[in-house]
Amino acid sequence: MTTDTEHKDPVHKTVTVTVDGESVAGVPRRTTPNEILRLAGIDPATHYLVRINGRHQEPFNGEGDKEIAVHERETFVSVSTGPTQTS
Repeated sequence: MTTDTEHKDPVHKTVTVTVDGESVAGVPRRTTPNEILRLAGIDPATHYLVRINGRHQEPFNGEGDKEIAVHERETFVSVSTGPTQTS
């Protein structure tokens, strides 16, 4: 019989979330917005993360290193902190 601590300790379990419409697997349940951006291949130096829950948006601008809890199938978007382009 094999014991898997990942199944017994939900804090260390990983989940799959969506960032900018793309699935990001292997996200720890306790993590930071910057780590989610990194796992999604997005540079946290030029972006911040926003959690989307229905019509509610929770921005993590300036809070990239704050520990947060994430759940399976949560939705996030990245927002660029750089200058906006004009045409």
